Amino acid sequence: MSERLFSSEFFNCLISSETSNRFSLSDYFETAYRRDYDFCESLPYVISSRDVSVTSPFSYEVSNLDAFCLIHTTKGAGMLFCDNPTQSNASYELSKGTLAFIDCRQSHKLVCRHNIWEYTIVFVSAPLSAYYYQKFSSLGGCTFKPAAGSDIWNIWARISSADTDDEAHGLIRCGELVSLYTRLYLLRLAQLRGTYHIPSYISDMKESFDSRCDEQYSLDALAVKYHVNKFRLCREFSKYYNDTPLQYLNKVRIDRAKELLLHSDEKIVVIGQMVGFENTNHFIRLFKEKTGVTPLTYRRETPVL
Repeated sequence: MSERLFSSEFFNCLISSETSNRFSLSDYFETAYRRDYDFCESLPYVISSRDVSVTSPFSYEVSNLDAFCLIHTTKGAGMLFCDNPTQSNASYELSKGTLAFIDCRQSHKLVCRHNIWEYTIVFVSAPLSAYYYQKFSSLGGCTFKPAAGSDIWNIWARISSADTDDEAHGLIRCGELVSLYTRLYLLRLAQLRGTYHIPSYISDMKESFDSRCDEQYSLDALAVKYHVNKFRLCREFSKYYNDTPLQYLNKVRIDRAKELLLHSDEKIVVIGQMVGFENTNHFIRLFKEKTGVTPLTYRRETPVL
């Protein structure tokens, strides 16, 4: 059986990088090879897995690497910048408990956004992974946050921690990968189907936030509008969207502000007002809390892919 070093492929596809003395990108690949077992042409297999701890500044950008990767953040947070099938220059916060599925064939950049970012990264081959990536993209994206007790994490633990590297164990890990992809697909499908049972006043509230985030809202006013006690309103909204109404609204505003920062020349104070923040200092403080950087730093440092 012939073997090819995966690290050489990675560094040939590396566009840019910034790392501290604590971690080198070569540490990703202690013994990472492309395998030529019979199943490798049709099934996804694990090329490399690694527990990583990095400190800021840390970033790298890769494109045209014939592989996918899965990243599970266990501490701190990072940011993923990439194009996806429905949006260019998309950005995703990789906070604790997030599992991200990345197409390394497309240009993407990973950035440490906190003082420390700890994560497990698993590189996998393209066969079948590309199919599931398209399925996930069509259902709303390739980042997931399974519940703490989900079987998904048991499967992930077996995939990311196994170190036996012969044909039989490689095939077992192929099966685990397919199982992981399928569980993630079913999770996303269940989340989408669950939206059909959301009370109309909850979905109407969300639609208002999504389409008119620049308007001013308060729990008291929303309670009057929908004739629902504000405590019940918060409880019901959180049940379906995992955030209180105002937490969700602020996420929408920050996401909209990111777009304006990258695609307009408006001043920071104006952008804050455009997305509904009347107080500029509050806007800057909340933006940094959610992204790890100020709006001005985000505008200067975010790559345009």
